[in-house]
Amino acid sequence: MKNKSAVAAIAALSALIAWGLHFVFTRFPTMPLAASEQAAHVDSAWNGLLIVEGAIYALVMGYLIYCVYAFRAKKREEQGQKFDRSRGRFVEVAWLAVSVALTLSLAALGSHELRALISDPTADIDIEVRASQFSWEFYYPQTKTFGDKLYMEKGKRHRIILTSKDVIHAFWVPEFRLKQDAVPGKAIPLILTPTKVGEYTLLCNQLCGRDHYDMRAIVSVLEHEEFEKNMKAEF
Repeated sequence: MKNKSAVAAIAALSALIAWGLHFVFTRFPTMPLAASEQAAHVDSAWNGLLIVEGAIYALVMGYLIYCVYAFRAKKREEQGQKFDRSRGRFVEVAWLAVSVALTLSLAALGSHELRALISDPTADIDIEVRASQFSWEFYYPQTKTFGDKLYMEKGKRHRIILTSKDVIHAFWVPEFRLKQDAVPGKAIPLILTPTKVGEYTLLCNQLCGRDHYDMRAIVSVLEHEEFEKNMKAEF
């Protein structure tokens, strides 16, 4: 009976902590707005990791809180039971087995989502992005024009071809989730499919020098008609 009540108490505490974590993460999301198809894959892997970690945290904290209360000393001079080894190997073996299973499962989830991101290299629109200290330059091969603002069409697959003129930079739009380094002497592709119309901020996510903090550019995602109109108007 005592063991059953202990299990029930630990389960109740763990459930309460898990509910609190769910409330916090629901009320205060850990990710910004998702504005690309690729963001769904990144968020899926992240949420899976968050759920597993939250469940483990809730269980461990529930157990610790129960132990602090149930095995507290009644008197100042009282000491708990002393032991130098576990009475059985079940807990150790079970903990190790579950840890290995969870690690492999999370690795499989991450690999699945990564494969979904990189398996299809085809794109509807090519855009060359040239990074340099401390600015971005965009070249549109279809119109053979340059600009300092990145225009993208909603729902179209864009192949962002990254190059750098000097040091390593990194292309990162938080709402698109994906980050890709721009390395001198290399042309590195990145596939992005924006899903929400609006303006976003492109950041350099690789420390690249004194004015790294100010290396930004506007990313404008437009519907097809507006995209065509703005491209013609700008260039």
